[in-house]
Amino acid sequence: MTVDKRRLNKELTWLEEIARAATFEALQSYEAVPVELRRQLVLGTLFDGEDRIFELYVPGERPADALVFTSARINRHTRTVDVKVSNLARKSRA
Repeated sequence: MTVDKRRLNKELTWLEEIARAATFEALQSYEAVPVELRRQLVLGTLFDGEDRIFELYVPGERPADALVFTSARINRHTRTVDVKVSNLARKSRA
């Protein structure tokens, strides 16, 4: 493995950890992923310019049919992260 690939893998691992922590925090306000879907969860990584997008989803027959629960977009230079949660209900305040 070349130095550049090692550096990029290390960077991606670091960005994934930042996204994981931010996603965990964001999910605290939502109901849990249904038990029957948890074993099917996949973490996908997309590259969009200087951003890396980490999606937690259940795959569908076609990519358009995937059930996406979270999408964490993180800029590789600024390390700013924005997490969007979908397909989960917000926890009711009691």
